Amino acid sequence: MDLLTVSDTTLWTAIQQGDEQAFAHLYDRYFERLYEYGMRLHPNDDVVKDVIQELFIKLWTNKDNLSTSVDARPYLLVALRGTLYNRLRPRRNAVVVAFNQQEHDFLAHFSTEHAYIKKEQLQAQQQQLLQALNQLNARQKEILYLRYFEELDYEQIAVIMGISVKGAYKLVARALKNMRELLGLSTAILLAQLAALKTAIHP
Repeated sequence: MDLLTVSDTTLWTAIQQGDEQAFAHLYDRYFERLYEYGMRLHPNDDVVKDVIQELFIKLWTNKDNLSTSVDARPYLLVALRGTLYNRLRPRRNAVVVAFNQQEHDFLAHFSTEHAYIKKEQLQAQQQQLLQALNQLNARQKEILYLRYFEELDYEQIAVIMGISVKGAYKLVARALKNMRELLGLSTAILLAQLAALKTAIHP
C-alpha cells in the first residue's frame, strides 16, 4: 500500500484491521489541519496538541468499533471539537488527593508480569515499550502512568505531583519525546502502543 497516495477510506479500513502504519499516516496527514482548527477554538498550544493526541488514542483504542462509512476529515474535526469542549468545560465534583512530598521516587515498575498479553505477536513490541518506560526518570514514568494508564486530566495530575498544570503538559511532552527517541517511533505509533499496553495491563 502506497501510503502517500492512498485514500482516507483505505487508511480507515486498514486502521480497523489494526494497521499501525496506516494509523500513523492518518495522524501525519491530518495533524496540521487539526492543530490549526484547534488553535482557533482554544489558543493554548499545549492543550490543543494533547487533545489531538487524546483523540487519536481513542480512535486506535476503539478501532474495532469504528463505522466503515466515515469521511475521515469531518469526522476528525468534529471529534476534535467535542474532545476539546469536554476537556475545557468546568468539572464538577472532581476530587483529587494532594501529594505533598516534593522529592520522591515513583516506585511503580512497569512489568510484563502484570500485563496480560492477548496476542503473541504483540509480546516483543510491548516488552520493548516496557523497557523504554523503565529507562525514563521517576517523574517521567509517574506522569505517563497517571496520564495514559490512569487517564487523569492535567489538573488532577498537577495536584497529585505538586506541579503546575503547564509543568504537567511540559513533563508529558518531554517524556513522550524521550520514548520516541528510545524506540525510534513516530508520535502516532507510540500513542497506539501505549493505548494497547494500557488495555493489556487494565483489560
